[in-house]
Amino acid sequence: MAGFVVLFLSFMAEIWLFHNTLSDHQRFEAQRALNLIEGRLAGYLELLAVLSEVPPYLKNLAWLTDELQGDPGLTGVLVKEGKRVLLNTFPEDIRLDKETFLACRKGYEYQRAFFLCRNSELAPGKNFFLLVAFDTHFKALLFREALVYGGLVFLGGSLLLLLAALYTQKLEKERENLRERLISSERLATMGRLSAMIAHEIRNPLNTLFMGIQYLKEAENSEEILPLLEDEIRRLSELTGELLSLSRGFEVKIEKFELSELLSQIEVRFRPKIEAKGLAFRISAPEKLVLTADRRWLYRALANLLTNAIEHAPVGESVEVSISAQKRQIVFQVCNSGSTVPKALKGKIFEPFFTTREGGFGLGLYIVKQVAEAHGGRVGLKTFPEKVCFEMEIPGESTSL
Repeated sequence: MAGFVVLFLSFMAEIWLFHNTLSDHQRFEAQRALNLIEGRLAGYLELLAVLSEVPPYLKNLAWLTDELQGDPGLTGVLVKEGKRVLLNTFPEDIRLDKETFLACRKGYEYQRAFFLCRNSELAPGKNFFLLVAFDTHFKALLFREALVYGGLVFLGGSLLLLLAALYTQKLEKERENLRERLISSERLATMGRLSAMIAHEIRNPLNTLFMGIQYLKEAENSEEILPLLEDEIRRLSELTGELLSLSRGFEVKIEKFELSELLSQIEVRFRPKIEAKGLAFRISAPEKLVLTADRRWLYRALANLLTNAIEHAPVGESVEVSISAQKRQIVFQVCNSGSTVPKALKGKIFEPFFTTREGGFGLGLYIVKQVAEAHGGRVGLKTFPEKVCFEMEIPGESTSL
């Protein structure tokens, strides 16, 4: 639509410019004719002043008519001295009325002719009124041709714009279909990876459980096999929880709650595990900070980040959690020392089912990313020589209940 409007405006501007150019050219021709007549009359008066006897052919201005016949566009010439008409070459069908004499000084188009006139004092006491008229038929013919050719260009341009719009619409439809097919293919590929992963992850614990049950049937002392069975059951439970989280989607339910409550839950759950591995654990956060977020999903994201930090921190290193409010953003940072992330893996760690840990599912950091984006935020990775930090930002600011 915008292209059609631009094309139409360009067409109208071209027609207007061409019309004005023709009008200016016609005015120029009329002024040229008036200048020629003035020059000839001035020379004529000077000649009469030096002649002792005026020849018969110079007693009127018929000689001027012969000179002006060479201009095919000139319709007529009127020369008056006072009320006396010295020359009038206008055809009888062109009437010179009072309106013509009043309007001709600025240029006047009437009866298919363009009139232009002026008063000229060509000698002392000799005042002449000069009027010329040029045929506008040729101008009208050129304008009609320009209008026709311009209209054809406009129609051709409109057709091209229409074809371009239809082609663009077709491409957009094909792009949408391609996008839908791509999404469908990605879903199928995801389901394929998910099915393979589930089959692999469930098969191993099931085999262990099956062998453990067989061992319990045959052995009298079952204390050695029970912890192994418990670990495999726990792994199956974790896998089921992650898959259920993905299947339910990431719809957030926003509420206000104190950050200290969330951190208390985190500390109760993870401090024993961290200290049991021989790691230092530090938490830093503002006092009485109130969050506006989904408490359940935020806890899940922080838990996944802490689990990842604990698994990758060597014995004797530290795990740190820091929360701050910065420019209407709440920033959660979970760091562990003693490890780093290879450059080749930085672009993959937030993808689903990507893991470098044996027995891992590759969903923990992916869920963190989904939680951050569901809150309108983001998650990123910062690496240092001996330290790795995951930083999650969500919109919010320090408020009170």
